[in-house]
Formats: sequence, structure tokens, C-alpha cells
Amino acid sequence: MRPRQFDDQQVIDVALGLLDTGGPGALSVRSVAAALNVNPNAVYTYVSDKADLEAAIAERVLGMADLSALDGPPRRWRQRVEAFCLSARGVLLDHPGAVPLLMRVPLQGPVALTIGEGLLQAFRDAGLSNPDAARATYAVIVHLLGSAALDVAETPGTAPLEPEAQRVSARRAAFDAAPLDAFPLTAAAVPTMSTWVSQKQFRWALGKLLDGLVGG
Repeated sequence: MRPRQFDDQQVIDVALGLLDTGGPGALSVRSVAAALNVNPNAVYTYVSDKADLEAAIAERVLGMADLSALDGPPRRWRQRVEAFCLSARGVLLDHPGAVPLLMRVPLQGPVALTIGEGLLQAFRDAGLSNPDAARATYAVIVHLLGSAALDVAETPGTAPLEPEAQRVSARRAAFDAAPLDAFPLTAAAVPTMSTWVSQKQFRWALGKLLDGLVGG
């Protein structure tokens, strides 16, 4: 291969591009090197192994969310949490191949820690103790990542995802084709269950979660 100059940010750019177009199975140090037209040893100049590469991608994806949304006056703690979560959800659905990665890598980089600190501060502003703010932060992160993972699980896992309306329609068609005669409650709930992959559902669940965590 003919080497060319590149830097750590290009390595992450290429790696994220591979995830976007090929899903998690497309990512390796070797595939990144091939895309950069360099020997794999050149990539190891910037990342020690695949785990290190995945951690860098996680930081990049998290950093695409609007971290500034977590800033603001204490009385607006709820709006801060909601705005950040909606921004982060949009980023995750724009990069579905990265979602499984975010479910397993340690989220301990500077961006992840900044997000955690912002959520902790929001819940402290809501009146929670530090231990309860930490538990609330984890609950919100689980909702954010878990809902994104379930959304992506119904897709090929590559970008771009089909528009939300198409994904809702596909869910409805799958339910309509299912034998639900013996499950009347499920049959009656199909119109709502079809929208589980929507922003409306995400916002509804986040709102109920925040109500429960802080008591409205």
C-alpha cells in the first residue's frame, strides 16, 4: 500500500464511516487501514487496539450531541435533560452502526464524563441528593441508549435509517400479519405499539421517567 499522511481524527472519521455504511461487522483496525490506504501498523500509531478505536468512536458520536443543552438555570433542569436527550437520540439514529458499540464500551472519556456531569448537575438542581442524582443519571442513560438500540434492532443497522413514518408502518404491518385473535389487549394496542419506534414514544417515556425520578 502507498502510505499517505493522516491523523487521529481521520482515523475516527473513517472508522465511523465504516460503521455507518457497513454496520458493526465492518469495523476493524485492518478495515480502517484499508480505507486509508495504509498498513495496519500505521493505524496502531493512533490506537492501541480495536477496543481503543471503539472508545474513540464512542467519544466522537457522543460529542455530536448538543452538550450545551445541559447548561442553564436550575429551574430549567427538566428542559435541559429533555433537550440533551432528544439531541443525543437524533445523533444515535443518524449513526445506527455505532449504537451497539455504545452499549458495550466503557463510557469514561472526557465527552462522556462531561455529559454525566451535566446530567448530575441537572438532577441536583431538581433537588435530588448526590446518590439519587447518580441513579437518575443512569436511568436516563439507560432509556436513551436502550430505546435507540431497540429502534436500530429493527433495521439493517446502517445509515441512513428509513424515515420514522416508514418504520412505524412496517411495525404496523408486522402486527397486522400476526395471529392476535387470542390476544385481544395486544390487538387493541397495535396502533400505539406501532409507534414504539417514534420520537413521540421516546418523549412520552422520558417525561414519565422524569416525573417518577423527581416527583413531577
